[in-house]
Amino acid sequence: MRLTRSILILAAGGAFLAPLCAFGHGAEFLSAKLTLLPNAEVLLEITADYGENPLMADEAAALEALADPVRLRQRDALIPLGSLGPATLFQHHNWKDYAPAAYLPSGGEGDAHALITSSWRWRSAEPELIFEMQKGKLHDVLLWTQDASHPEAPPKWMLLLAGDRSRPIPIQQTPWWRRWMATAGAGGLALLGVYFVSRNFTFRQRTL
Repeated sequence: MRLTRSILILAAGGAFLAPLCAFGHGAEFLSAKLTLLPNAEVLLEITADYGENPLMADEAAALEALADPVRLRQRDALIPLGSLGPATLFQHHNWKDYAPAAYLPSGGEGDAHALITSSWRWRSAEPELIFEMQKGKLHDVLLWTQDASHPEAPPKWMLLLAGDRSRPIPIQQTPWWRRWMATAGAGGLALLGVYFVSRNFTFRQRTL
């Protein structure tokens, strides 16, 4: 039943997502917002809705779902999000900033949604990101990407079921010439500082 529902969602290109939130119960997916930041930084914010959710009874169930929702694949290893650093947790009712527009509840239904968002931020050592869900996971994950350098662009999204792996997501690498300029600039400032310190020391020596 859940597999059939997911296939329909993918075939409709997301248009079927809105009704899931419009019948007065919690969204049945975890919404994973991936923001691509400059200098290979990424921000992953995963939101669970436990407000009248048939798959998530209460806050404790939401926290359990957010503890290990997806993992980061690096070569042959699956990296838990917790190993990237401590998660930041907060409760809210703001679906607008944490789900694609097609996933938003209809007007007047927002009060039925109680949300918890868990976020991780790190700098990627790899040129692209691949996420994977372990087999046996109950909650599907709607993974959607927002490029911070092009916030007006429509987000790209994919639905991950248990055992699924995302397509590779390129991150924002700093161009080599910008890295070189930053290094050269820092080195120049350091040399300038040394010059002024040594000049001041020489001047003091001459006045003694």
